[in-house]
Amino acid sequence: MGFRIKWIEFQLKLNDFYRKWNSRWGQYKLIAIPLLVVLLSVFIKILFLQPDYNGCHIKELSEQDRIFHLLVKDIRNFKKNWTGQGGLNLDPKLKIVFYKVKKGDNFWNISQRTGLSMDALLSINNLKNVHILQPSQEIRIPNKEGILYRTRPGETLESIAEKFKIHQDDLIDVNELSDTSIMESMDVFIPNAQLDFEARQNLLGTFILPAVGKITSGFSWRRDPLSRSREYHTGIDIANVTGTKVLAAENGTVIFTGPYRGYGNLIILQHKNGYSTRYGHLSRFNVKFGQKVKQGQVIGSMGATGRVTGSHLHFEVRQYGRPRNPYFLMRFSQK
Repeated sequence: MGFRIKWIEFQLKLNDFYRKWNSRWGQYKLIAIPLLVVLLSVFIKILFLQPDYNGCHIKELSEQDRIFHLLVKDIRNFKKNWTGQGGLNLDPKLKIVFYKVKKGDNFWNISQRTGLSMDALLSINNLKNVHILQPSQEIRIPNKEGILYRTRPGETLESIAEKFKIHQDDLIDVNELSDTSIMESMDVFIPNAQLDFEARQNLLGTFILPAVGKITSGFSWRRDPLSRSREYHTGIDIANVTGTKVLAAENGTVIFTGPYRGYGNLIILQHKNGYSTRYGHLSRFNVKFGQKVKQGQVIGSMGATGRVTGSHLHFEVRQYGRPRNPYFLMRFSQK
């Protein structure tokens, strides 16, 4: 009986509390509901908003690194959504992150890991010698494909947009310009642009094309013409008639002449900064072991020795023994 009375008293107190709370809530609910909605929306934005990593440092070129992950994500989104017609469908702000070079790093593997072109990395860092990266050297990496362009006398934003065939609004958005006014010698980031031939030659033009002919196979995966299996081709093939002159692609020293496996008659030249070049399938040697050669000097003749289907030159560039893409290192003219 006593328990029942206490239970009734508890219910009465609970009902009284509910009436008082409901009365007060009725006074403030017109303010409280919108306030709760605003707080909830702010919380959701904070939860899902991508942090502004501009100016941050990458520790590792790996998806495990949070900043690197965000950077690569932005680069992929840019490539996917870029139209060049104005009104970017993504965050237009140019962001730059910093990375301290580690032993074994070079612009080629950084380019492959980030998904950026060599042009983007080279122009944004404005380096005089791109073939040597020192450990602990700090480089900049942008979150968009493109190049850093220094304005010239008489140029306008409109003329620059026309030159690179992009919309003027994209230049304004990416560079966070307040209007179309620009100054002489001003650095402007051009989205999705490439270096012109002269600029690329100044930065990368260490080697020349070693022979005249048609490039029949590039530095890439291919189906081997003899075995038909899929293999990686570590150089470029230049086809022409037997006897076509083969030139030294750069100053160097002859460290090998003779037959070597599928290369047939092969010449290897050693160059500065760990580079070497290979010239395969030759019909004739014009140099000997230990000889110093100058860029553009005739070192042999094209042929069809070794593992081939016809007369051509197999040309390779290696750095510390590792194959490099010759296209990134050559200027396409002979001395």
